[in-house]
Amino acid sequence: MIKTLNRTLKYSLLTLFFSVLIQFVAQSQTKNYPKDQFQSPIRRQLNLSGSFAELRTNHFHSGIDLRIGGVEGEKVYSPYQGAVTRLKIQAWGGGKNLYIEHSNGYTTVYMHLRNYSPKIEKYVREYQYANQTYEFDIPVPKGELIIEKGELIAYAGNTGSSGGPHLHFEVRDTKTQYIINPQHFGLDVIDNSHPYINSILIRPEGVSSRVEGMPDKQIYKVIGPNQSRPRNQKAIRPNDTIEITNMISLGIQAFDKSSGSTSRNGIYSYKLLIDNEIFWTFKIDEFSFDKSRYINACIDYELYKNKKQKYLITKQLPNNQFADFKTYNSSGVISLKPNTIKKIEYILQDYKENTTSFVFYIRGVVSNPNLIINAEFSPTQALYWHKDNIIEDNQFRIELPKNSLYETAEIDYRSSIDLLTQYPVLKIESNSALHSNMEIVMPIPNIIRPEHRTKIVVVEQKGRFQNSIGGKTREGIIIASTRSFGTYSIALDTISPTVFPKNFKSNGKLRPKQNTLTLRIKDELSGIARYKGYINDKWVLMEYDGKTATLTYNIDNKELNQSTNNLRIELQDEVGNATIKSFTVIK
Repeated sequence: MIKTLNRTLKYSLLTLFFSVLIQFVAQSQTKNYPKDQFQSPIRRQLNLSGSFAELRTNHFHSGIDLRIGGVEGEKVYSPYQGAVTRLKIQAWGGGKNLYIEHSNGYTTVYMHLRNYSPKIEKYVREYQYANQTYEFDIPVPKGELIIEKGELIAYAGNTGSSGGPHLHFEVRDTKTQYIINPQHFGLDVIDNSHPYINSILIRPEGVSSRVEGMPDKQIYKVIGPNQSRPRNQKAIRPNDTIEITNMISLGIQAFDKSSGSTSRNGIYSYKLLIDNEIFWTFKIDEFSFDKSRYINACIDYELYKNKKQKYLITKQLPNNQFADFKTYNSSGVISLKPNTIKKIEYILQDYKENTTSFVFYIRGVVSNPNLIINAEFSPTQALYWHKDNIIEDNQFRIELPKNSLYETAEIDYRSSIDLLTQYPVLKIESNSALHSNMEIVMPIPNIIRPEHRTKIVVVEQKGRFQNSIGGKTREGIIIASTRSFGTYSIALDTISPTVFPKNFKSNGKLRPKQNTLTLRIKDELSGIARYKGYINDKWVLMEYDGKTATLTYNIDNKELNQSTNNLRIELQDEVGNATIKSFTVIK
């Protein structure tokens, strides 16, 4: 009997050992990508201002951002032979986008471009003038725009939602459309800097759990062995010990730098070891777009929502379907008995294998169970991640489908009618994140005249500001969708958009060598939906930049062909309010 038990125990231990070993090896392996086929898309030393899969708002970064010296116009070259298969221009997002499908099974993508190479620009202009539109998203038939390896394809810029001149560069698997880390393809990014850990987050798990006697989350600034502790902020040095009661999960805020850069880039590989055994890992080599929003299940969303701080956590939420978030024990939650000590070690690496590790200890203690969290948030109901959710209250209604949450969410739900405006107000506050759209239904008050009911939008109220999320009216109600918890009401938009010259004056003479006409456009609530420009009654291309709210016309003397010209701008917002305004342009 004893021999049988010993054999069973040995077998179980061996099984556990090989299981952990297989998981560790699988986590450390990377596919074999071709290292010698792609050349660099720019002809300068590669320096990153944004790394692959770093933590962004509601998504993982889908490429790398290459620095171009802070000035637009850097030449961009095709890394390999292929053909343009898609062209896209938008006022926000990627701005001017370019997609090239290569003969080796990969597609490269370029965003925030200033403009395209002459042959691609000609194709784009012909489409824009034929369809009288600046913004579009079209497939390009294979063979129409053949591209050779090393061919000039574009000039890097700052279009769309870019925060400064750079080249956003992606590599995708053409068949699956998975986005792949471009550094896997042999791009020589010089990086001698080690990742650095800014702070550690320790999160009590359960009402009886404590961190140094406290029932709420604790953030510790990471400091060096001889560094003074900061005032009014908790800090942790290497090999410090933190007292814990019952159960916790951990979080980390860390960054990487490219050589010669001050940008705070993302980390390539995270590992957490407990007592020298692997406990949690996070490393992304490729991912699909439909999984990108799971970033909100990988971070402490409450801290991000309230303080705009992103901490990558160890706890596996029940509906976190992101495959590269890996826990190896207890779903990323650590249990600690009194008078026991555990060694915690974070190991971080950038793509060049510059490594940083940080070790500290946690010790189990007994704490006062009567301490409670002083929470500003007071939940009234719960929404469940694993089933459909509907809350109905008179003519108010919210509907949230199954799998729209990462975990069961406590919400503060309240519906009311504002005494001053008589408009409905629907409060749906939570510290959890929404993965899918939540439908909101609110009544339309009788004080809104029938002819104005097409001018109503649902708005999210943020202090003194309102942000329109649109909506459709139907038989006394308005319906809208949102991916954010918040406080919602309705607003009436009867004000037309406005337009003003920025770099010229109507009836004023243009400056010598002036090559653009720029106008500022604005809509107070529902947003600009359509815009058109005409010179002497002929449609002309106006480039709309969302972040600066400007329309720009690049002067073409074949269009601006008279000594005195009429420039007409036509605008319409999302609820149909229109503006037509003319300006006299004198050459």
